[in-house]
Amino acid sequence: MPSGVSAREARRCQRAIDELSRASDRAHAALTIPSDAVDRRWVESRAHRPAVERELWALHVRYSRRDDADALQALVEQYRGHAEAQARRHYRRGEPVDDLTQVAYEALLLALKRFDPDRRTPFLAFAKPTIVGSLRRHFRDAGWAIRVPRRVHELSTPVRDAQELLTHDLGRPPSPGEIADFIGVDEHEVLEAFRAEDARITTSLDAPDPASGLQAEQVIGQPDRGFLGIENRTALRQSLELMSEEDRDLLRQYFLEERTQSQIAEVLQCSQMQVSRLLRKAIHRLRRHMLGA
Repeated sequence: MPSGVSAREARRCQRAIDELSRASDRAHAALTIPSDAVDRRWVESRAHRPAVERELWALHVRYSRRDDADALQALVEQYRGHAEAQARRHYRRGEPVDDLTQVAYEALLLALKRFDPDRRTPFLAFAKPTIVGSLRRHFRDAGWAIRVPRRVHELSTPVRDAQELLTHDLGRPPSPGEIADFIGVDEHEVLEAFRAEDARITTSLDAPDPASGLQAEQVIGQPDRGFLGIENRTALRQSLELMSEEDRDLLRQYFLEERTQSQIAEVLQCSQMQVSRLLRKAIHRLRRHMLGA
């Protein structure tokens, strides 16, 4: 800012610049706003009227041209209800609606960022495929406890809808063949979709059974650690039988009677160093026998 310009004059200039930019945005919005054809009897056969509110379209133009944060906030407030409605419409059992709403908000922001008003297309017609696609990808990637093939995932909703409709019309649950004929797919694909429904939600092994109240570990068998001890004791007993009497006596004094090497040396009338070497050799031979060497 030049030194001769006061702060008051600078603010006045900035306000004038802002007003000029808003006027430019409104003029551009008037040129690009979408319109619908309207039949008129008198003055002319057909006329056109704006398909979007002028002020709302001006916000789209301002955000697209200037990346204006205030315009973005106003647009989000304007369309957040639409995003929430799409999230509720795609709600399914087991998936928190708050998570779906967050996905819809993120898709709304992405659509606003990509939207180009110069194409003269209403925003909702552009944003809806983006929001719906994001919700479907969320279900495909995170809405299943176990990932399923894309074809099976795409069939799950039509199969479920057909099952509800046919149950109402027939007065009984439809067979897989009837559902397959209704939606025009093979019966084995319907059966795969049924099996995939179990992949939506899994139950923890620690969760008690609703009927019996027992946990899975109380019903499902587990490896008994005692078997490993039996095998080791059997192998040890067989290996000791293959060793000399001197080695067995040395191991008995050291491990069972818990004598020190010095005490064993007094019994054998040798040095402690000799006892250490004898023990090391005896343990090595015992290990070889137990490993089957």
